[in-house]
Amino acid sequence: MIFIDILALIGGCLLSICLVPQIYKVYNTKDASNISYSWQILYLIGLIPHLIYGIYYDLIPIYVPTIIEIVLLIVLIILKLNLNENVEN
Repeated sequence: MIFIDILALIGGCLLSICLVPQIYKVYNTKDASNISYSWQILYLIGLIPHLIYGIYYDLIPIYVPTIIEIVLLIVLIILKLNLNENVEN
């Protein structure tokens, strides 16, 4: 792996973990009402072709951060679903 690939991987991972503070806030406040399902779905739909592209061309700096992002987004979606379910009950 050359320097520019490492730089891209670091940048991609930093962007991916930008979801962590949001997950932390939602978990602590037990409030996900300001996060829209449409944003989450569009974000996920956008990440899937990005992941496919990265895997197809074996671009580690693309697909590793994208996998991290998808996992974190799924955690956020699950939190929102669980919190909305609790509010309705």
